[in-house]
Amino acid sequence: MPALSPTMTEGGIARWEKQEGEAFVAGDLLLQIETDKAQMDVEAQDDGVLVKILAPEGAQNVRVNSVIAIVAEEGDDISSIDIGALSKQPEAEAEKVEKKAEAVEKKAEAVETKVAKTEKKAEKAPSSGLSSPAAEFTIHANHIANAAEIEGTGPKGRVLKGDVLQFLKAGKAVISKPEITKPAASKPVAKAPSSGNAELPFLVQSLEPSVLRHLAQVELAKRSVVVQVPATRLVQLVKANRGMTVDALAARAIALALQQVKVEGNGVGVVTDGSKVAEVAGAASASVLDLAQAIKQARSGPASGRPAAVLAGENVFTPDTLPDAAVVVVGAPYASVSAAEASAAMDSALNDLLGVSTSSAQPSKQASTVIDVRVISNSPTVASALAAKIKGFLSNPELLTF
Repeated sequence: MPALSPTMTEGGIARWEKQEGEAFVAGDLLLQIETDKAQMDVEAQDDGVLVKILAPEGAQNVRVNSVIAIVAEEGDDISSIDIGALSKQPEAEAEKVEKKAEAVEKKAEAVETKVAKTEKKAEKAPSSGLSSPAAEFTIHANHIANAAEIEGTGPKGRVLKGDVLQFLKAGKAVISKPEITKPAASKPVAKAPSSGNAELPFLVQSLEPSVLRHLAQVELAKRSVVVQVPATRLVQLVKANRGMTVDALAARAIALALQQVKVEGNGVGVVTDGSKVAEVAGAASASVLDLAQAIKQARSGPASGRPAAVLAGENVFTPDTLPDAAVVVVGAPYASVSAAEASAAMDSALNDLLGVSTSSAQPSKQASTVIDVRVISNSPTVASALAAKIKGFLSNPELLTF
C-alpha cells in the first residue's frame, strides 16, 4: 500500500484497473486508492504482471506498507511464495479495526441505555419523540427544526446523541436560526435577504468541532482532484537559482494551464496575509525571478482583482475567502520510493519470512522527489483538466523559466 502523501497512514481500495494475470507496462493505471480527503490513481513504474490481488476492491482501513498485491516479471517462478500467509494480512488488519469499532459502539450503547433508564420522565420536544437528554441537548444546541425525522437506534426507538450527529453529518438537518429580538424600537427593521453563506458563522459556532471537521473534509473531497508530480528536476532547478521559488514556478504553470483550459478569466492570484485574494500581475509573461517578487508583494498587500485560479497553502481554502476561483494547493516536496525499490524490499521481506538466503544484496536506489498538487473547483471537469495541465508543466520545469 503506497503512501501518497506524508500524512497518509491508511486508505481504501476503490478500484483495480488490472485483473489477476494481466500484464502491464510502465505508466499503466494499476488501481485507484481513496482516502478521507481524495481519490488518487496509482500508476505502474515498471513493466510486469499482476500475479495476485490480496486487498480486493472496497477494502477499507488498509495500512500503508501492508501487502495489497503481488507483481512479478513475465516468466518469474513464484511457486515458493506463501500467498495464503500474505492474504491474511489485510484480513487480519480489517478484523482488528472492525472488532475495535464494535467494542466502542457497544460501550456507547451501554452508556446511553444506562442514562435512558435512570433519567426522569421529562417533557418531550414535539418534534423528537423519545430522546435521551444528550440527544435533546444536541438537537436544541444545533437548532434542528426537523428533529422528528431523526431515526432512533436506542431501546424502543429512542433517539441517541449519535443518531443526531449522524443526521447532521448526512446533511439532512434543517437549521432554524433563532431570531434575536432587540429592545423596544420605534419601527421594525427590515432584514436583507440572506445569502447561501450567511449560515456559515452560525454553524461554526453551534456544531461540534468533530462534526465540522468531517463536513469540511467531505466538502473538500467532493471538489478536489489530486495528482502526484515528479519534482526532482524542479527542486534541483530552484536550488541552483537564487531567488527562484517553487511558488513562482507553480504560478507560471497555473497561468499557462489557464490558457489551455476553458474557464472564465485567466488571472492567477495568491492568498494575502489577511486571508483575501490578490491577483499577481504578469504570471504568464514575467520572468520567474520577477514573478517570485510579485508573489511576495501580493501576499503582503491588499486584496485585488478576480483571478480565475488562486495559489493557496494547506488549510487556507474556505468558501468565504475563495468563493469563485479554482484553488491550487501545491504541497511540499517529499521523497517517494520507486516501484523497483518497493519490489526489492518485498522480495527481501519474503526471503526473510521463508528463510531463503540471497547470494548478493540488491543495490539501494535513491528515492525520487515528488509534490502533491490538489486542484479544488466547483466543476470536476475544470479541476481534472487543470490538474493534468499543471502536472505536465511542473514535470518539465525548464519550460517555465523564460
